[in-house]
Amino acid sequence: MYKLEAKNANLFYGDKQALKNINIGIKPNSVTAFIGPSGCGKSTLLRCFNRMNDLIENARVEGDFLMDEINIYKDINTYELRKRIGMVFQKPNPFPKTIFENVSYGLRINGMKDKKMIEERVVESLKQSALWNEVEGSLHKSALSLSGGQQQRICIARALATEPTVLLMDEPASALDPISTAKIEDLIYTLKNKFTIVIVTHNMQQAARISDKTAFFYLGELIEFEKTKKMFTNPEEEKTQNYITGRFG
Repeated sequence: MYKLEAKNANLFYGDKQALKNINIGIKPNSVTAFIGPSGCGKSTLLRCFNRMNDLIENARVEGDFLMDEINIYKDINTYELRKRIGMVFQKPNPFPKTIFENVSYGLRINGMKDKKMIEERVVESLKQSALWNEVEGSLHKSALSLSGGQQQRICIARALATEPTVLLMDEPASALDPISTAKIEDLIYTLKNKFTIVIVTHNMQQAARISDKTAFFYLGELIEFEKTKKMFTNPEEEKTQNYITGRFG
């Protein structure tokens, strides 16, 4: 059974078609990388899985998007959906609040009032995001005082606090230095034991290092979806080969 699935999926922004008949199944407890040149549809598809495109005027979806065989657009409301599917964006976006308030934010807006339970979830989420040892004594400092890499891990902790089963990451390391990037990659590798992770990345070396399977997109189409090692050593499609070897994109 797939954790996430798109069947005959199309997406339009007004008259422009951004996704063209996408069919893909993502297995639980795996890391899947979406690669391809800018504007190819990879971030658009990622955002379909937690209905972020609902916020864009003139966006229209056709086909089926499923999580645990539940239709994301018909059988679950966005409030419940986003508790189960966390999202991390390209640039770290912590709130101008304390570290503790950032991580507990989702719990509070979901109505959790038990202080002890909130504290336990905050500590657990900071541990899961490999940040606890660095911030243990400064939970009441501003999250904005942290480094860029730490801020991104705060955002990951914030996403994990509501106990999702899926984590969507849209180029989570592209704004970070190499050391912070390595920490995020190590973290992703660890988190797949508990979560299903889908990551959009422009960095093909990153995709090769951390993902189990890779999907290559071009002009709104899914060109190839294969085990990462096979795709990077022996792709089936000429377009994939050309992109991976730097002939275009």
